[in-house]
Amino acid sequence: MRNETTLRSISRQDPGPQTRLLEAAIDVFGRYGYKGSTTRKIARAAGVNIATIPYYFDSKEGLYRAAISHIVTMLDTHVIASLKEINGSSFAGRNSRQQAQDQLQRLLETLIGFMLGSPQAPRIARIILHEQLYPSSAYDLIFTGFMEPLIEALTTLIVIVSGNPERRTAKLRAIAVVGQVFVFRMARETIIRSLDMEGYNSKEMEEIRQVVLHHTNSILKSLA
Repeated sequence: MRNETTLRSISRQDPGPQTRLLEAAIDVFGRYGYKGSTTRKIARAAGVNIATIPYYFDSKEGLYRAAISHIVTMLDTHVIASLKEINGSSFAGRNSRQQAQDQLQRLLETLIGFMLGSPQAPRIARIILHEQLYPSSAYDLIFTGFMEPLIEALTTLIVIVSGNPERRTAKLRAIAVVGQVFVFRMARETIIRSLDMEGYNSKEMEEIRQVVLHHTNSILKSLA
């Protein structure tokens, strides 16, 4: 018979239960918040024994932080190429302003595609919105892992486009620009009812994309 240590080693190499718990945790925490969620409810949703949670994550808090980290990883996966391009640009040439404007548009298009078109987006948005309204210590993971790098990259682009090195105002504008995308996710129910939408099909996504980019380009032209 295999001893307990061997079984534990094999189990830790199996990502199945961990992944199922993380996915279930995102759903449950997003719907009920941290206080309203129980480890029993999460284990049931994941289809695992409740003892699996302390085995992999130590506690409910450990699982929550792991779920937040999992969300940040998913977000980063979709925007990391755009952020790398922006952070790796010198913006030193004659066309630096146009280069910055093009990169900003590509980043917004990436965000629109993920936040409105990805099946993961509603699940992610629920838990991020809850953290915005009732921030816990886990919000540091969202801020430093995704929101801060995103806002800093947008701020840099707006500084280049405007020619104004004052970053505080540029950062406020960056938040306003990216807020256009987030509002279409966070206020989805109001939007689809107001416009009699199906719920962001391809035609509706294109409508939103055009409006967001038009607004952003108008802002950038006024700054140039």
